[in-house]
Amino acid sequence: MAVQTSEHGLDAVIVGGGFAGVTTARELTMRGRTAVLVEARDRLGGRTYTADHDGHAMELGGTWIHPLQSHVWSEVKRYDIEVEIFPVPGGKQVLVSGGRAVDMDDADLARGIEALGQFCAPGAELFPAPYSDSGLWGPDPQGYGERSLREQLASMQGPPEVRDFVEAMCCLATAGPLDQCAVTEMLRGYAESECFTEQMLAALSSMKLVKGMRALIEAIAAQATLTDIRLNAPVRRVVQTGDGVRVELQSGADVAARTAVITLPMNVLNSVEFEPRLSDTKRAAATERHAGSGIKCYVHVKSDVGNVSVLAPETEVVNCVMTYDHGAAGSWLIVFVADHRRLPFGDVDAMQEALRPLLPGVEVDRIFGWDWVNDPLALGTWCVFRPGQLARLLPELRRTEGRLFFASADSAPVWRSFITGAVASGYRAAREIDRYLAG
Repeated sequence: MAVQTSEHGLDAVIVGGGFAGVTTARELTMRGRTAVLVEARDRLGGRTYTADHDGHAMELGGTWIHPLQSHVWSEVKRYDIEVEIFPVPGGKQVLVSGGRAVDMDDADLARGIEALGQFCAPGAELFPAPYSDSGLWGPDPQGYGERSLREQLASMQGPPEVRDFVEAMCCLATAGPLDQCAVTEMLRGYAESECFTEQMLAALSSMKLVKGMRALIEAIAAQATLTDIRLNAPVRRVVQTGDGVRVELQSGADVAARTAVITLPMNVLNSVEFEPRLSDTKRAAATERHAGSGIKCYVHVKSDVGNVSVLAPETEVVNCVMTYDHGAAGSWLIVFVADHRRLPFGDVDAMQEALRPLLPGVEVDRIFGWDWVNDPLALGTWCVFRPGQLARLLPELRRTEGRLFFASADSAPVWRSFITGAVASGYRAAREIDRYLAG
């Protein structure tokens, strides 16, 4: 179907084909609304990206889901998509502390989890109603909203190995430099997990889709039967007129509709020109950027390392390694680095050096991944607010401006930065547009 340019030919044009955009498209068209979706990439998914490599469907972006994340879980069940537990249970647990890798037994792990719960406990009062659009956070007399994870970690008491475990978990959960990540990011996840630490850890990484997240986004897109999806269609400018919106593509074509849904990540909002300009706060948010700036990649080593999970504090370049697949031909490892500045993306020699404290003796032969920080359509990983950004930016990022509606994992009030948050924001945008058009 050709792009429509009639001033009144469409109810909505959706900018962005990640989970927020595709969910909005399905929900709108199932309400009988007409819509076109334009996506700059050559694929759907946004910051979720399932890529086939070496016989595996590897997740280069968003991966994990959990029944507690009800919106994405209901979508998985709706389309009967197969789920598997991952990481595979029963692996060896290792912690790097004081520069030395030590095996963790059940008692060590229990102590670390207990300390993590104590660290996150203020979340119960700071987020008394984590699943409510209103009352998202309560009084903050201690000033947690302005505090970084590094500041909060500095106040921790206890044995060094316990503190290193908590720090490593913060690195894994945020994928950003700890002096730039707000402590509220950990406290929020704890509150959304019903203040149950084990459940928080399970929500972060316990289940994934057997065929990858593309199976889900393709299923949602397939049900958006009235939507024209245009890939390889980056947007240059969005213009609001008296009775509609015109989305101008870099190709020179345009799409006109009565409304538009903007699903761009927070960090790239300023890459598109808006007329009239977006609010000062939205533009400032894109200029500041969030702190999510780590590396997730797959590293192949020549030996069979077995089923292992290694955590390391911020003193190490690599902060988490988990076995993806292993055997006589070697092992694929999933590697997380909290601060991308400390490791050139894709550098085999640098990765070899960084892994030495975590897995002594392994030999790296290749790396596979996606550089989200330098991807101009993302400019970062998942959204991790800096100190002070939560209360100042979140309400504005999702506020409608004229005929422009906003949906993104970055602005979801519940499970923000997760796939389920993106899905929920698509539900909300579709409802708001439908009400607006019904007028």
